[in-house]
Amino acid sequence: MASHLRQHMPAKPHKWGMKLFVLCDSYGFSYAFELYSGAGDNKVPSGVPDLGAASNVVSRLSQIIPDHKQHILYFDNYYTAIPLMIYLYSRGIFSLGTIRTNRIANCKLSTDKQVQKEKRGYSEEYVASCHGVDISTTLWKDNKCVRLASTYVGMKQFIKDNETEVEQKIARYDRVQKKRIEVDCPTIIREYNAHMGGVDLMDGLIGRYRIKMKTNKWTNRIFFHLIDMAMVNAYLLHRRINETYPKELKPQLPSFRKEVAAILCKHLREDITKKSVGRPRASPSPQVVKKLPKKTYLPTDDTRLDAFDHWPEWLDRSGLLGPDGPVIVQAKILLQQL
Repeated sequence: MASHLRQHMPAKPHKWGMKLFVLCDSYGFSYAFELYSGAGDNKVPSGVPDLGAASNVVSRLSQIIPDHKQHILYFDNYYTAIPLMIYLYSRGIFSLGTIRTNRIANCKLSTDKQVQKEKRGYSEEYVASCHGVDISTTLWKDNKCVRLASTYVGMKQFIKDNETEVEQKIARYDRVQKKRIEVDCPTIIREYNAHMGGVDLMDGLIGRYRIKMKTNKWTNRIFFHLIDMAMVNAYLLHRRINETYPKELKPQLPSFRKEVAAILCKHLREDITKKSVGRPRASPSPQVVKKLPKKTYLPTDDTRLDAFDHWPEWLDRSGLLGPDGPVIVQAKILLQQL
């Protein structure tokens, strides 16, 4: 499959493929996406400063987010930059993400070599004001050193619970002791782990049950992937609407895809008589002719129980609409207009 959209990504499990930037919520529901088509695709929206190729992707996808509604945007170190966080804060959008040290001007956080002798769970924080925006940069030592930047949360190692200070801990496996131990964990780490990963969740749902159809055309690949994204969105939206249902009544993704396919196949289906091919056969005797019963396509449970009025069409013996026909047609037109 030769195409200018095909990219080489050495850090990914599949090294060659098409790169999509997706805006998702914490549950994997995708709101917007953008297909990467090369270095010349660095477009800057009108009225938005040029923040760099990676940060411009976030600024373009975040245009659908309403301003000053206290939304929070999470991203990884590929996108995180101080100018991007300042721009989002000017729109009333808070942000949090892992960050690289070369993207922090005059970075005061310790290096990996300086923190090497510290115990697991060590953390440090520096807060600075840039263009009137307070930005917190935090370092936390796990197996490796993790650095984060945020405009709304910091380290804050202690929280009050029932008027007592409770230290925040997180369970980690210790290879020396060969058991799970509790280490200190800042609030910013908990926030990042709790809300980051919506895109990975969407990719996981698509990867488990996707359209497995081999093709050499990149247009077909994109088309099948978009169908999978729409199916995952519909599945997540269905579970969100029926959140009060018992767990055993909520359909899983495989059964949901099968039910949607069955509904689409039966929608507006008409019985078309097959035309015979070749020389017509001799008409059999009346005793041999047997009329087969007409096959009835029953709607699925979602169609029957969707709380919508399904108007019947009354026909006379000639097969035409009866006296109530115009009223029914008019009612259908009104329903479509609503």
